[in-house]
This record gives sequence, C-alpha cells and structure tokens, in this order.
Amino acid sequence: MQHTGISIRLFSRPYGIRSQMERLLFVLALLSVALHGWLLYQLIAVRDFHSAMTFLYLFSLLPFSLFLISVWLDHNPGYQRHLTLSASGVRYRLGFMQREHDFEWEEVERIIISSQTLEFELKNDEQHAIALNSVNHAQTLQRIRDELAQIAEAKGIALETTQH
Repeated sequence: MQHTGISIRLFSRPYGIRSQMERLLFVLALLSVALHGWLLYQLIAVRDFHSAMTFLYLFSLLPFSLFLISVWLDHNPGYQRHLTLSASGVRYRLGFMQREHDFEWEEVERIIISSQTLEFELKNDEQHAIALNSVNHAQTLQRIRDELAQIAEAKGIALETTQH
C-alpha cells in the first residue's frame, strides 16, 4: 500500500481532561465574578481595606485569569499542546508555553509505539517521547498507529510496537 501523505493534528480537544477543565474553569470564573462584586463593594463602599480582604480580592482573580487564558488558547491553537504528523515530519508541543519540537522523517531511525507513549529515536541519538495515555479517542489513536506504520514502511524506519 503506497503512502500518499497525511496531516493529522491533535490539539488539546482529544485529551479527556480538557472538557472537564473547561467546565471547572467556567464555574470558577462565574464564582470569581460574583466574589469580585462583593469584594469590590467591601473594599470601596465600606472602605474595609484589611490585608485579608485585599489578598482575597487578588486571589479571586486567579480563576478568572485562567478562564481568559483558556479562551485565548481557543483562539490561538498554535500555543496548545498538540501532535502534528505530516508527510514531511512530526511537530509537537507537550504543554502550554513549552517549546515546540519538530523533525523530518529522514531524521528518524526508529519509532516505538506503546499504549501509553509514542517514541521517536533520531539518527543523532535524540529521543522524543509523546504521551498518548490521555488521548480518549480510540479511533484517532488507531489512525495514528496505522499512518505511522505506513510511513515507517515507506521511509524504511524501524517500527516497534509494545503492549506495556
């Protein structure tokens, strides 16, 4: 079977924790807005400028700030955790504000696929490991495995599949 070229891009959406975190952040943001109103009333109208009140007001900004960061990430997906497999190579980012890694298929010596991780060993002895255990879409994982098997066969890359 001839490999014609792929483009698979996994953003944070396939990761199961993303939707749970979104719901939690939304609830915390709503609570934060309510708390802000009450604290602002306490700080300005009542003139109760105790250090504990000021600290609580500033601390209550945290969930709202996280919510705004989440919205910003939705509009700028390039900064999110992702895995991109293309016909030319691999590009991935393991987390927010972490460095993006990329390499071409010609640089890859061996691919190791397990149920938990995807590892690439490069010809210059560099190793890249990408966690797959948090991806909750079985069809997407199978598609990645199938495409990697085709690429490995077409490019002459050693492919190892483990079950641990």
